Amino acid sequence: MDKKYFGQIKLGLIQRGLTVPTMLHGLSEVSRGLCSGEPGEEITLALAEDFIVKATLNPPNKDGPKLISQQDQLSLFMEEGETDVSIIPVPEFLKQQLTKRTPVSKNICLDGYCFNVFLRAMGREKKLSMPIEALLSVIEAAFEEGAADLVQLNMDYTNDDDSGFQRLAPLVEAIKKRFNTFVAFKGFPPADKGIIDLVYASGFDIVNFPLGGFYGTKKSKKIMGAEKIYTALEYASSVFSPGTVWTDLVMVPGSQDKFKEGIDRLTGSGIIPLILLQRDSETEGSSYSNLVEFADHMDQSIQRSGLPLKWLYPACRYLSPLDTRFFTEDPLKARLAVTPVYRSGFGKRTSAGFAAIRRKLRIRNVNDSFESAGL
Repeated sequence: MDKKYFGQIKLGLIQRGLTVPTMLHGLSEVSRGLCSGEPGEEITLALAEDFIVKATLNPPNKDGPKLISQQDQLSLFMEEGETDVSIIPVPEFLKQQLTKRTPVSKNICLDGYCFNVFLRAMGREKKLSMPIEALLSVIEAAFEEGAADLVQLNMDYTNDDDSGFQRLAPLVEAIKKRFNTFVAFKGFPPADKGIIDLVYASGFDIVNFPLGGFYGTKKSKKIMGAEKIYTALEYASSVFSPGTVWTDLVMVPGSQDKFKEGIDRLTGSGIIPLILLQRDSETEGSSYSNLVEFADHMDQSIQRSGLPLKWLYPACRYLSPLDTRFFTEDPLKARLAVTPVYRSGFGKRTSAGFAAIRRKLRIRNVNDSFESAGL
């Protein structure tokens, strides 16, 4: 390609990782973005304003994308082109957690300014894999440092019919009580779609049921069929605010037209698709030319549906409707499609107030329906 599209560079970094020469580890702007500096660690780069990527560190002698320093400016050198980059520092609260190597530190991460917590079901006593107070403490540290604006609770697969919601409910309620923030739920949909009303009533603002499988793993795709997930997503879009129901898609070899039809079906049902960019995905189905085609199609599909994008956030490993322009437009002109609600204090307060009112009305309507049915 003639131009070094930032989206192309992002995909290349995710697929092939990054080499940071040992001699650069001593530079303050590099060291602030590293913990151990060992191969396998991730480093977060800003390719442009609001366009970020996490790359896995490769051994010093490995061929591929490489970080270089020229005249006090960090640059990225790779086959897609050479471009200036910035390294996003690891927040102090996260560095402290990672040096402890506790169950909490092993199950948290930042994606832009979204604070992710990864949880599992433990036993039959409706317990989570981590205590609520420990989680509240680390969330508070993230907010105090200004490192996060949004919390996402990722719930791994469980045999519970409610997909672990009853275990999560006390945590989301505690987060809402202590912090002025939006909370997202990512996991498998419950067996009974009526539970989705309770998920909304408990305080969750955003829900993501991944069609591509949780964490993009093949195992999770076998656990629940796509049509069942579609049904839950469509119902969730009737419960949650417009633009707050998402799903992850994974590019695989096959029909591009079928993939586009899937995007249209989602947006037509009020669901926002996010395309996961995978490290081990250098296949025909996940080429950059295909990705550009999907980005263009996603733009058109979103425009037809009129879905608001303000709830999305700049993410390290996805192509989302928020940042399609970084994949298709001149790098000097590319911008986010809209400003996320989290970026504006006033916008955040206004949206939070609207969400609270809408939630109360929804809960009242659901309760009225139950009462009229004699339940």
